Amino acid sequence: MPILATSVTTAEELLALAVARPFRAPYLPQVIDWICRSAEAECEHAGPGLQAGLAEEVVRRLDAYAASTGPGRNELASRLEDARHAQAVVRAEHYRALAIGHAGPTHGQRQPLTGADLRRLAVTAGKAKVLHGEQDTVVILGGAAGSMVFHPISDQETQRLTQSLREGTSAARELAGDIQRMLARHVRTVGGNESADSGVTVGAHGPEVSVSWQAPAGLPESGQRPGPWEEGGVRSLCKALLIHYGYKPAAAQGGALTISSEIV
Repeated sequence: MPILATSVTTAEELLALAVARPFRAPYLPQVIDWICRSAEAECEHAGPGLQAGLAEEVVRRLDAYAASTGPGRNELASRLEDARHAQAVVRAEHYRALAIGHAGPTHGQRQPLTGADLRRLAVTAGKAKVLHGEQDTVVILGGAAGSMVFHPISDQETQRLTQSLREGTSAARELAGDIQRMLARHVRTVGGNESADSGVTVGAHGPEVSVSWQAPAGLPESGQRPGPWEEGGVRSLCKALLIHYGYKPAAAQGGALTISSEIV
């Protein structure tokens, strides 16, 4: 895939993408700063034309350094390549994210992602793990959340998904309040009428409500594994209570229970 032409806007974003993450070589930020300040100093004494192209000039000098024999050149060249690749494959204004190969939120349960944010994710992943698919989809391989595919979406679909998520969040907050009050009658809770330092906590996350255990660092029970939540039977009791009152709890990562506001 051809690299995008370096316009002023593209060059400015390229610089931002290249320096957004720490470098393995700790001296590279100083090298980049020196190159930027040198270009700025020359542009101050130049005509308006060169001043308008400052970002392009900095990029040209970074490319020259990456092709030289200077220390850290290979890492800088790799980072610039990652940034250019991200700009080349991430072309849309907004994307919808889907997980690949494992259960996860549906497309309607994820906040639409801007192209700028996706380019930053792509640079973090690195060129080797970012693929350009059919119809301008972007695939990021691996990572803690598994592989992800990002589909371009229109402004209208972006607005629809954002509104749907907003409505789902509102419903989830209302549901979380109902569940909080119900559980507080049976188990020690955090944030209830009789608030405790540790206990069951209920929170809304997107269209879902999460029920889990919270214990501040330093308390004896916070260091127990698995502690009152699992070993003490609190989790089992909460699950039984939720089912008894007509909810459909599901197991989530970290041992929490989740209830979807969309199916209750």
